[in-house]
Amino acid sequence: MPFERLVFWSGVWNVGLGLSLVSPPITSLFGVRTPNPFWPWLDAGFLWYASETLIASSRDVRGFASIVNYEALLRFFPVGMLIIHGVTYIGATPAALFAATDFAWGVVYVVGLRRLTGRTHASLLLGRDR
Repeated sequence: MPFERLVFWSGVWNVGLGLSLVSPPITSLFGVRTPNPFWPWLDAGFLWYASETLIASSRDVRGFASIVNYEALLRFFPVGMLIIHGVTYIGATPAALFAATDFAWGVVYVVGLRRLTGRTHASLLLGRDR
């Protein structure tokens, strides 16, 4: 599958993940425990924003490579938070599932961008051509 399609489908994945966070039957299925519905809705909003940036970026990944690269960093942040706090606050199974998928998407972005653009991680972070 071309990298552009992976970026597109990762955006679609975010839509589904956001919907799963705000859908009580799905959260119950995964055993997600949240003390307040505000937090899942807040997370879903960020996921839906990320969805749009990824779907739009998938049309010209080379042109929007820095944005996709920042999205990779955004993927690694929740992995750390889920490892530190996820088991306590949302449960072991959902924390492991969310952390694994976020980590996988982050790696896909970093490796795919490097292969597609030939640019280093630092050049993408700083918005340089090389």
